[in-house]
Amino acid sequence: MDPRPKRTTPFRQARVPLRALILALVVALCPVAALAASSGQGASQGNQTKVAKGIVVALSPSSRSLDQGQSITYTVSATSTGGFTGTVTFAASGLPAGAVAAWQPSSVVLTSGSTAQVTMTVQTAPTTVAGKTDFTVKGTSGSVQVSAPAQLHVLEVKRTFDVTGSVDGLLAPGTTRPVNLQISNSNNRSIAVTDLTVAISQVVRTPAAVAANLPCTTADYKITQYSGTYPLTVAPGTRSLSALGVPESKRPQIAMLDTSMLQDGCKGATLQLAYSGTGQAN
Repeated sequence: MDPRPKRTTPFRQARVPLRALILALVVALCPVAALAASSGQGASQGNQTKVAKGIVVALSPSSRSLDQGQSITYTVSATSTGGFTGTVTFAASGLPAGAVAAWQPSSVVLTSGSTAQVTMTVQTAPTTVAGKTDFTVKGTSGSVQVSAPAQLHVLEVKRTFDVTGSVDGLLAPGTTRPVNLQISNSNNRSIAVTDLTVAISQVVRTPAAVAANLPCTTADYKITQYSGTYPLTVAPGTRSLSALGVPESKRPQIAMLDTSMLQDGCKGATLQLAYSGTGQAN
């Protein structure tokens, strides 16, 4: 037995801790590598998601109104998704009886990612039932058929009626006269009338004023519109504003202005008036 003390090498004492450290590093790195692999796989799967080939159809505006027997237009657009290409035709369903849709142009050709528009004209008949109707617009290309988004597409058909009027009294510079409107309702039920307006469409001078080249134009007159309450309930038949209880002060008013210009051309002139309003079934 050697009585001399044994010398130890620091390197040999460090071997066990060094191996333990290397093992710990390997263990610690494995979850990181696994996490990175998992993240890469998820990103790869996300990149592989594709939009299906198809069409998106949209209608603008979503709601319109018109009178019986009139027509109105909408804008319909078709957009390619997922690389879709092809010819798209359109159709409308759910329109009220007597109303038909026409398309201009009749079809569009979509390339990948493109959008095309057509004009849809809806023509109603005098007999089209008044009221609000929900309808659907569809785009079709082969086996692909889609409808405009599920927003409410409303066509409101309003009842037709006639409006005439008469001026109570003669006009002279500086005078104002009320216009007593008459509303003729040819429907078999009452209507609610709103938005009454009066406009001067033409001033017809006497032959003598024309021969003397004496002017008289719409600029010599001013119209104040109806200021009464709405709606006016008008039963079948003809009703005047006075018969409906509208006071003179609330009826439309026509004033002849007193201008610094010579107004002899307005003597005996005839005013041609245009009327409008909105009627809805009660």
